[in-house]
Amino acid sequence: MAAAEGAHRSEPASALDEARARLAVGQAELIAALVAGGRDPAAFDQGALDATRQALLGKRRAGVTRRWPALAAEPGFAELFDVWAAARSPAGSFHDGLAFARAHPAVVSTDTRAELLYDRAAGRRLTIIVDRAAGGDADRGGMLVALRAPVLGTLILRAPRRRPGRTA
Repeated sequence: MAAAEGAHRSEPASALDEARARLAVGQAELIAALVAGGRDPAAFDQGALDATRQALLGKRRAGVTRRWPALAAEPGFAELFDVWAAARSPAGSFHDGLAFARAHPAVVSTDTRAELLYDRAAGRRLTIIVDRAAGGDADRGGMLVALRAPVLGTLILRAPRRRPGRTA
């Protein structure tokens, strides 16, 4: 008798496990559609998906704006970030800001590059990091160097710009 009861208990448990597995797959598809550029699930209202997607992009952009104010002040940041972020999974505001700046070096000013470089160096004890402007463009601020050492802290040095007509 006890063996027969055990068999009946396993049937509902396996059906429940299957239902949970289907739910998990559906949830993963929905999350991918909302924040990582995945395909929209068929059973959802397109308007609601679009509204939710825009709200989540706005929240993500706001996090990057709080974490990286100089980056957010760049011209066209909101539009560029939304397009860039729509196809990528969130990695947190710190990493999203760094990845966005690396993906768009031509639109990042010298002040923003310095802010990003300062944070890249901050977690290290002793480091030298060199950051060159996109394409070596001296008009975009040229080369920046971050130096970090105990007692010294972090210093950002800007290489002098070359004057027109002068060669090194």
